[in-house]
Amino acid sequence: MTFILLEDEMIAAQRLARMVKEIYPDWQQTGVFESVEELAGHLLSNGQPDVLFTDIQVADGNSFELFNVIDVRSKIIFTTAYSEFAVNAFRHNAVDYLMKPINSEELKKALEKLSWFDPTKNKELTHQFTEFKNRFLIKFGSKLTVVNTSDLAYVYSENKIGYFVQRNGHKVASDYKLQDLESQLDPKYFFRVNRQFIVHVDSIASMNTYSKARINLRLNPEFKEDIIISTEKTPEFKEWLGSTR
Repeated sequence: MTFILLEDEMIAAQRLARMVKEIYPDWQQTGVFESVEELAGHLLSNGQPDVLFTDIQVADGNSFELFNVIDVRSKIIFTTAYSEFAVNAFRHNAVDYLMKPINSEELKKALEKLSWFDPTKNKELTHQFTEFKNRFLIKFGSKLTVVNTSDLAYVYSENKIGYFVQRNGHKVASDYKLQDLESQLDPKYFFRVNRQFIVHVDSIASMNTYSKARINLRLNPEFKEDIIISTEKTPEFKEWLGSTR
């Protein structure tokens, strides 16, 4: 088995690698990276390991951003000091979610799960026990606005501002971050197509193939620019679209 670590604290990375090797001496560590950008580049060039250990808050932001640029097929174990990201972690098919400082017995149990872990059942259970937002109370500056999820066409980020675009074309500015919204919107209907957009299935007006197996989306209400789904994200998008139509 091969494994990679995404961890920006080198002492923590070394400790975790040592603990893994103590449990499974034959496992091979093929890399340790401090940022999502570095790891994404490595995975695209060299392929994916059997297991990926990842912290949540890393050098260039939030590790969930990795899933927006790459279709991650590795089995994932999150290692973090933040308990509030657990739901989002299991939505990304985490085998386990370990709180720092990591206990050797808990790590051993997590590694033992790898042999029988079924990501499909994990996703179904996460969806079953997650309550998704029916409406958002949006505060931006001194203004308060209520947006019903049933009226929401898509959300996009621009210049660090999140915009809720409703089906009638009305746009509401907010300080929401897309990675936070992912865990609050029902994945049966909403999909994060790239770093900038989360779209409702009914907002997709048309789709066209683009270079290198990418997809070009047109939305309704219309957006000023084309929305491109990366080659790595396209298979996951097609699977989601097939399950919602």
